[in-house]
Amino acid sequence: MSTPKIAQPGAHSRVVSASTAWHRLRADLTALTAPAFWIALGIVLAAALLAAQLPRNYRIDVGFEEGVGSDLPFLQGFNNAEIGEHGTYRWTTDGARMTVPGLGVRPLIVTFYQLPIAAEVLEAGPQSYTIWAGTRQLAELPIRRDGGPAAFVVPADALPDGTLDVRIGTDTFSPPGDPRLLGTPLGVIRITAAPTPSFTAPTQTALLTWLGAVILIALALGHATGVAGRTAQHWLVVISAGLIAVAAVLDPPRWAFGATAALTAAALSYPLAIGLRAVLPGMARRLRLPLPTTILGGLTAIAVISFALRYGGRLYPNSMHGDIGFHVNRFNEAIGGLIFILSKNRGVDFPYPPGPYLLIAPFPLLGLSPTTVLELGAALVDAFSAVVIYAITVRIARPATALLAAAIYVFTAATFMTTWWSFDTHIYTQFLHLLLIAALVLAAEAWQSADRARRERWTWVVGVLATLVFLGHFGFLINTALLLGLLVVGVWIGAWRGSSWAQALRNPLTIATFGAGLFAAVFFYTAYIPLFLEQLQTASSGGLTAVAGRAPVSRAVLWNTLWEAGLITHFGFFPLPMALIGIVALSRRLFDQQAGGGARSAERGARQGATRAVLALMFGSLTVALTFAAFPFISGVTNSPRWLMFIAWVIAVGGALGTQAIWRYGRLGRLAVVVMGALVLLNTAWIWLGPMLWRIRPPEPF
Repeated sequence: MSTPKIAQPGAHSRVVSASTAWHRLRADLTALTAPAFWIALGIVLAAALLAAQLPRNYRIDVGFEEGVGSDLPFLQGFNNAEIGEHGTYRWTTDGARMTVPGLGVRPLIVTFYQLPIAAEVLEAGPQSYTIWAGTRQLAELPIRRDGGPAAFVVPADALPDGTLDVRIGTDTFSPPGDPRLLGTPLGVIRITAAPTPSFTAPTQTALLTWLGAVILIALALGHATGVAGRTAQHWLVVISAGLIAVAAVLDPPRWAFGATAALTAAALSYPLAIGLRAVLPGMARRLRLPLPTTILGGLTAIAVISFALRYGGRLYPNSMHGDIGFHVNRFNEAIGGLIFILSKNRGVDFPYPPGPYLLIAPFPLLGLSPTTVLELGAALVDAFSAVVIYAITVRIARPATALLAAAIYVFTAATFMTTWWSFDTHIYTQFLHLLLIAALVLAAEAWQSADRARRERWTWVVGVLATLVFLGHFGFLINTALLLGLLVVGVWIGAWRGSSWAQALRNPLTIATFGAGLFAAVFFYTAYIPLFLEQLQTASSGGLTAVAGRAPVSRAVLWNTLWEAGLITHFGFFPLPMALIGIVALSRRLFDQQAGGGARSAERGARQGATRAVLALMFGSLTVALTFAAFPFISGVTNSPRWLMFIAWVIAVGGALGTQAIWRYGRLGRLAVVVMGALVLLNTAWIWLGPMLWRIRPPEPF
């Protein structure tokens, strides 16, 4: 008699999970059979073929590192950029390299413009230099005292994949007291496509890589939007392909350079979409947040696109590096045991909390470099921020409005600015701050319940998140401590006046706030007491400008910076007045609800409590922000705790509510919303493209 088989625990669920995963993969692959997908591939292919046939006269301004027409990533192995009476230039070294992909397999005429050289320099240095394509010498060019152009021809067979890749061979010299190895100074390089009657093959590697990226983009967006969002997915894929095609035609070399970055970002976006679609419904159920299927698709798509733009931009060769080197050094110090780090901002020493570094410290054990961990993590938390903004907004508004708030937060320029400056601890702490805001909104409801365990659980959640914010970034410590302090004072006054809502919040909010503050102070900030006392003494005798060691900044400069960099560039201006409209509308709604009185359902009561909590957090945040906005005009110093980024969530949530109010005013209101949205996106597009392609520094976020 055979022994009966005993079912293993979980075996059936694993089979079901595997089957479900296979069906989902098949559904994603089925999306690749849609006509829109093939149209997208055709658009990219046609653009690449067209770009290879067009006449080209490409100019590289050697030594021009930041700005449209910059020389990176085309030039590698040259000496540092310099500027003189003849403009920008670089000195060559032996083995300096010029790589220009995307030109197509066709003959090229390359002209090097050499700068004039002093007689003694020419005598000490080389007399000529050679141009190589692999092991093949293409030309030997003389070095002339008066400078001037020198041209050579690159035959089509020297560009096997449509990529111009030449090396400069030269003798070098070092002037007295100068450790550099110098060849000859080059000012401008021109690349002209020679006329050819035959068909020009495109750069196959770049084209195939971009086609692979389109496939992965389609998979990621298809999984993100789900079956209910197939039409939206098709439009997004076709629009993405159209933008890729425009880049291929307008600037083939930079288009080709971006192929690998796009493929990598798209490849990572697909599992991100899978993870979000799997996790978000369960989270929404546990937190009792409405998340319809169509909204789930939109929210996942917003997070995925946000991640791809940010991380793909960071991967683009020689994109703006910002402070990534600084953060890698601080990360290594923190995991090496140096916890009490001192930093300097505009002349002022301040504590540098290592909390974000310690949170991500385990991830290099996966074999990732600190640079990758910091950049990848920053892109992920910015993407997840869309989910948190949705969770905050959906407690007080319709899911569609909450989805718009999430889009405003991640697709206005402000968070792209922190990405390009690589303010990594700021990015991580701003995300933790968002979690704290969301927790306070949800806790305000929990603290009014009769469930003691639930009340205590949310007190711990708020306390831990506040502690993480306090130990994450000094500016957010100042802002958040003031915000929580205002809330504590407000609920104590409200409780004294007999408000049942304030009485329910008074004790848990006070315990969480002071517990977090006490922990951060005792275990970290007490180490900086001598620094604080010294700065206090300096300020009392010489003012705040003495602490910074700088002269006061004129109010005209401060007003100009506030207007251009702050009110216009950070958010594209329009979300700011929309946010004010939204806050007024939300305040009126709460007033009407309270004035109505009478019996109300538990759901309505919870919605009213959430509205009260969000408004309290909004007004508290705005009070803190306005205080620090006015501070430089009073003190004359420009140091600030990045108050405008602190209220980014207020602008996103309020902006969505204000947009909803304007949208209701018929066709004129909708037209106004569309025009404002387009201008905001154009501002964001520039803040994304400029630092990525040409290292144009955006304003430093504040």
